[in-house]
Amino acid sequence: MDVILGRGGDQAGLKINGEYKFFGGKTKEVEKLNKVKARVVSKQISDKAKISSNVIVMGHSNIDIDAIGSCIGMVKFLSAYNKNVFIASNADSAGLGEYREELRKNEFYKEILLTKQEARQKVNKDTLLVIVDVHREAFTEYPELVEEVKNIVVIDHHRKLVDFIDKAIIKYHEVYASSASELVTELIEYSEEKIDLTSFEAESLYGGMLVDTKNFTFKTGVRTFEAAAFLRKFGIDIVKVKKWFEANLESYMDIYEIIKHSEIYKNKIAIAKNSEESIDANLKCAKAADQMLNISNIDASITYGYDGKQIQVCLRSIGNVNMQVIAEKLGGGGHLTLAGAQIKTDNLKEAEEKIKKAVDEYLEEIGE
Repeated sequence: MDVILGRGGDQAGLKINGEYKFFGGKTKEVEKLNKVKARVVSKQISDKAKISSNVIVMGHSNIDIDAIGSCIGMVKFLSAYNKNVFIASNADSAGLGEYREELRKNEFYKEILLTKQEARQKVNKDTLLVIVDVHREAFTEYPELVEEVKNIVVIDHHRKLVDFIDKAIIKYHEVYASSASELVTELIEYSEEKIDLTSFEAESLYGGMLVDTKNFTFKTGVRTFEAAAFLRKFGIDIVKVKKWFEANLESYMDIYEIIKHSEIYKNKIAIAKNSEESIDANLKCAKAADQMLNISNIDASITYGYDGKQIQVCLRSIGNVNMQVIAEKLGGGGHLTLAGAQIKTDNLKEAEEKIKKAVDEYLEEIGE
């Protein structure tokens, strides 16, 4: 029941020989207007931070602005209760765009970024590990920390998968939320201590919401805008935040080259590949997938490309196709309208076959 509710609450689940099968899941998440849980979790985390020797905050691998923004927000929140707070990340993902330069200019946050080895050296029996924007151990920045730390907090907004981090002592998992940044902003807002964000910290959290909602278009509710309004009080430069993630001319040309060679599969799903190997394949594919939803009569889009290590797959829909279910068949996950996956191969043809097979299975399951 916990897994099903963590997937949006609109599904039936069947467990056979240790494996889960899910049915349904075509409706959008229902936003909770009651904020009691946010207040309770804020108190629980702050109480745990007070008695911890140090705190390490960590996001997912191939970190994006929502994950790093959430990390920075949690550092600010936790610093009110524990002076030894660090971020386990090199924050060098291509998905961060120009934000990487902004982060490097900030002396405080630059100093508390830890490599894997540095983070492991900080771990002791009283360390608190706070994981944001991910709930699967294998997808975290440094999975070794999950094994080594006893006290773990998980804060995430993605629909729950069966291999979630079960040993967490505090779980703040709300699938209605637009982003992890929205959840972290609420924790800050309802903190026992008055927390004043710097403009950089507020912009980091705002950037997380901005990117995950595609400029406040997808997965936005009343609480999303309330969180954004709270952040605006701290002097956000909205134009600067948008500039962090603008593509240059070369990237735009790459994005439209991907779209140019797309195909319409099963009459409603646009599928396209990034033919050129690129370290920022995930970013280009994500932007191409977003743009393809503007094509008339397209209910969903899937783009994929090789980043030098594996095939990155980006899945988007307007709500009529459950991209989370398709992504799960590829080993990934996400939301009804926005999901992602990685395929361990460098063969684009093989990846295309797996993607189409996953789509076929999904359509067969829903009777289309």
